This record gives sequence, C-alpha cells and structure tokens, in this order.
Amino acid sequence: MYDILRNLCNLCRLHMRTTTQTILLIAVLLLALGTSLTQPGYQNRPVTLPVDITSYGGIILQTRINDAQPMSFWLDSGASFRFVIGSNKAKSLGLKLRGHVSGSGGAGPNTYAVSQTSGLTIGLPHLTFADQSAAVIDLGLVEEQFGRPVDGLVGLDLFLKYVVEIDYAAKQLTLYDPQLFVYSGAGDSVSLTLHDGHLFVPAKIGAPGRGELAGQFVVDSGGCMMTAVLTTPFAQQNNLPGPNQKTILDRSIAGLGGETRLLVGRATHFKIGNSTLPSPLIYISQDKAGALASSQFEGIIGTEILRRFKVIFDYSRHRLILERNAHFAEPVEYDMSGMSLRAYGSDFRTFRIYQVLEDSPSAEAGLHVGDIIESVDTVPASQLTLEQVLQMMKVPGREYELAINRAGVRRVVKLKTRRLI
Repeated sequence: MYDILRNLCNLCRLHMRTTTQTILLIAVLLLALGTSLTQPGYQNRPVTLPVDITSYGGIILQTRINDAQPMSFWLDSGASFRFVIGSNKAKSLGLKLRGHVSGSGGAGPNTYAVSQTSGLTIGLPHLTFADQSAAVIDLGLVEEQFGRPVDGLVGLDLFLKYVVEIDYAAKQLTLYDPQLFVYSGAGDSVSLTLHDGHLFVPAKIGAPGRGELAGQFVVDSGGCMMTAVLTTPFAQQNNLPGPNQKTILDRSIAGLGGETRLLVGRATHFKIGNSTLPSPLIYISQDKAGALASSQFEGIIGTEILRRFKVIFDYSRHRLILERNAHFAEPVEYDMSGMSLRAYGSDFRTFRIYQVLEDSPSAEAGLHVGDIIESVDTVPASQLTLEQVLQMMKVPGREYELAINRAGVRRVVKLKTRRLI
C-alpha cells in the first residue's frame, strides 16, 4: 500500500499543475484507504506492544498459542529459535511433538532435549503469526532463577523481520517496518552482524592488568541479571582474571545446558560504541562445553548493560542504536548477602537457598544450602517476589531479620549486607 501511495504521489507531481490540486487528490486517496491504514497491527505502521519489564531488564510479552489463555513469553534476542515453548506448557496445551533431539547451543555445559511442534497460531498484542513452528524445551531452571513463569521465548526472527525498539526506561516495545523506519534521534550507532543465528556487536573491556580487550559480543535481551560474560577461550587467551583481580566463583546461574561456572569480578570499564560504563561487573566463564566454551565469539552482553539504554535493533541496516537513559549512571551491583536463591512452587514464593559463599554475610549468619526463607523483616515470603528479595540484598549496610525453615525447624537469623566485589 505504501508503494501505491508513493507512485500516485509521483503521478501527482508529474501531471498536476498546482499544489492545491495535488493535496486534494492525496486527501481523497487517503480517505478511501483510511480504514486499512488505521487497523491495529498494519505492517507499515509502528506497533507498540504492551510489555512488562523487570528491574533487571527481562521483557515479558503476553502471548497466546492458538485459542489458549495469554501466557508469559520472554523476548530473547539471544535465542536462535523463532519461538520456544516450555515443555510443561506444551504438554498442558496438548501440542503434538516430533523430532526429539539433543541441543547444546545454550549456556551451561550439558545437552538438553529439544522437540518441535507446528501448525500454531501465535498471537502477540496487535500481531498474529499464523502456521508457525516452535521448539519445545524444558524452561524450568530459567523459571526458578527468575521467580516468574517463563512459558516460552520470542526469539531471533522478530529482530530480523522488524526494527525492534526496546525502551527500558519507559517499559515499552515498538516494532517498525524496516522499509519505512527513519531514525532521527541522537543515539550512537554500532555495527550489528548476524552469524550462526546470533546478533553480534563489537565491544571493548578494560581488564585489570591486561589493558583494553576487543571482541564480538552476542546481544542478548534474554541474558537477564547479567552484565557481560566472557567466554572461556577468550578468558584463557588473555589470561583472565588478572593476578590482582578479585573474583568470586558463582555457581548460581544456569542456562538451558545446566549450571554454569562463572568467576565474577570487576572490569575497569566496558565500552560499546561511544558509551563507557565504569567499573562494571564482569563474568568470566569456566565452562568446558556449551555456548560459553565457544571460540567463535568473545562474550555476551546481557540486560544489566542493555537496560541502561533505549536499544534499537535495526538489522536491515546492520546497526544497533543506543540512546543512554536515566539508568545509565547507576552503579552495577552484585549481591551483597552471599546467598543465591531460587523460587519454587506454583506461585514461585518458596525461596530456597541454592548457594552460600564462603566468608560472606550469609555464611556468617549460619545460613545453609537448602534453607527456605519464610520471611524477611517479618514480611512473609508469600507477600514478596524473588525479584524484590534479590534487589533488597543489593543495598549495602542493611540488616535483615530472616526467618528460615531448615528441615522443618524454624530459625531466626540476622544478616547485614556488605559489598563482596
């Protein structure tokens, strides 16, 4: 339709003698086509989708599969699949599965089961995708870490088909037709390339004692709670961490391939385009298999960096546009309690300790792996979300009273947070 309008306007310029006549003809044409132009979801118009964006940058879209009730799908630019449906959700929907194979492309060293389902109608707000296929994967580990339902993922295909604008500060997602998109802001443009089903940008990291290191990084809107993760080969090649770089071994994070082993430290800076983040957290992979053991790229950029910008994926022009937002100057903090939690139960309000770091406030308070937190400062866990508890534990110098359940015995302990890294 856009081409029709353009051609008719060209005819007007060729055959009409006055501006008034041109305007009248175009007005009549627009009136005749007005219904089509104002339909929600019309491809040539920007489409703004309602989303929920967490404090750590997770982007959740209400999505329908066929005629089912809306489900929570997460927007994941790091997922090479077009769509992913959690295996439990696929079972509850009665979807027919085929092609059971082992996958190994995700974070974590292990393989994982992948099936396929097809013939789906997948509806996002204002958009419908007919006759779709999807990968079916167990997303239970992801749900436990986020403390929220992860019924599925919206993956790479959306970023290739549209110009995708993620406004983290405004909590808004907008899709544009690439042919009509014109950028007029003051953001920074970074080269965006596609390789082996992933989108990459160049970035540089300042490593203590190692200078500034450059690499190609996957842009991962599904890399929630993470800043930048360096692959094992890249870290080994550059002898990271440096001899005087303080690090913590963190085993609390898992991907589709299971538990990852990461050393968490601080870089002197992280630079993407013309923006430099001072003293960011950095995660150095110790995995021997899986995506983080790949020698094909240097690392991953997660949401703790991305959420500091308005991010525009314009793959049609091979560029990622970054506009700094109000979060840009916020310090990048690591957990200050020394415990990592996972959430269980149908409501994700059973908070179980998964890891306790040595010489940390949690260890000093006598907390153990497997303890269940029943309340924080007398507020029952049933009234809290995992996200809220994790954010509370990132505030330095705060003392909390925790009621815990250990093998059926209730205990009350006090924990005072402090910076660990």
